[in-house]
Amino acid sequence: MRVEGWKGKQVFDNIVEAAMVGANAVMDDHVADAKRRCPVGKIRRGGANQMRDVLFTTKRGKVVNFIADTWMGRIPGSLRSTIRKVEKYNRVGNIRVYAGTHKVFYARFVEYGTSKTKAQPFLRPSFQAIKGTVRERIESEMRKVTEVK
Repeated sequence: MRVEGWKGKQVFDNIVEAAMVGANAVMDDHVADAKRRCPVGKIRRGGANQMRDVLFTTKRGKVVNFIADTWMGRIPGSLRSTIRKVEKYNRVGNIRVYAGTHKVFYARFVEYGTSKTKAQPFLRPSFQAIKGTVRERIESEMRKVTEVK
């Protein structure tokens, strides 16, 4: 049996595109909420690179020690400005939210805390607040797809 005028590929592509629009909208809201929740300190240190002695122990127990050129500045609000959404184009539908850069390396210390500071989570609570609506919002975008002419 042959179906005339069936445009399954175009319909499927339109549905996938609509789902990605919905997912991107959800992640944009996640980024905005994480930026709102991100703590901003008041301390400001001028930025300069300094040579620092780095010492740590690997998972296998080997002690590593080296000298590293490390940026030592701090600007209030710099962590908030590094929160961003990244879409991985090599894997369709893979959208991630990141915080921090090589200069603002302390995002994980703020999120999870250290032995000397308490955790001030901003990414996880933001995702927890939005995750219940993700499926509904993506499906509502998919329902907007009209028939291919």
